[in-house]
This record gives sequence, C-alpha cells and structure tokens, in this order.
Amino acid sequence: MQDAVPARDSRPAIRSRPIDIGEAARRVGVSAAALRLYEKRGLLPEPLRSANGYRQYAEEHLRRARLVRRARRMGLSLAQIAQAMGRDGERACLQRLLRAHVERLEREARRIARVQRHLKRWLADTGQ
Repeated sequence: MQDAVPARDSRPAIRSRPIDIGEAARRVGVSAAALRLYEKRGLLPEPLRSANGYRQYAEEHLRRARLVRRARRMGLSLAQIAQAMGRDGERACLQRLLRAHVERLEREARRIARVQRHLKRWLADTGQ
C-alpha cells in the first residue's frame, strides 16, 4: 500500500521574511481593508497565518494585489477582474478583458468628442 501524499497547500509559500498586512498594503499602495476584500473576493489566495493569527503575505500576494490595483485604476470592476483571474489561461483572458475595456473607453471618448463639438457650435451660435 502506498503512503498517502499530503495535499498541497495552494497558498503561496513565504520565501522571504513574512510581510504583515500593514506592510503589504503599504507596498502595494492600497489599504489593509482592500487586501482583505481582494482575499474575500478570491482575487488573492488565502495568506498563511502566524501563530497569533495574523496574515503573512508572500511576494506572490503582492504581485497579484498590484495587478488588481492597476486593473481597478483602469476602471475595471472587481467582478471583471475576478472573472479574468479565475479562468485557465489567466493572461489571455485578462488581455481580452483589457482589450474590451479599451474599446469601451474609445467609444466613450468619441461620444464625448461629439458632445464637445456640439456644445462648441451651440456656444458659437449664442454669440459668445
């Protein structure tokens, strides 16, 4: 009979000094509450915990949190980010999502340009 192989922990291993939530938040440029929300939404894997129960972040957590922060700053919702990150071929899915977002922004920019031209004509017609 073969020995049972222990289940692999899917959480990233801490390779360097463990980073607490405050330091992780500072390095990523978000609040500690944002990191907890990212974890709750499945955007970050569950971090390891210290003996006293504090979250201990690895570099992989910081990399993913930076990706989420960057996507949020580009206007993507957490749901869109989670959808992209949760699929196989994460990078390809994220690229499709980003391309679609760029197309939406380009359409919006064209709409705003039309409104701006209309307003300038209207202003000119009023004698200003």
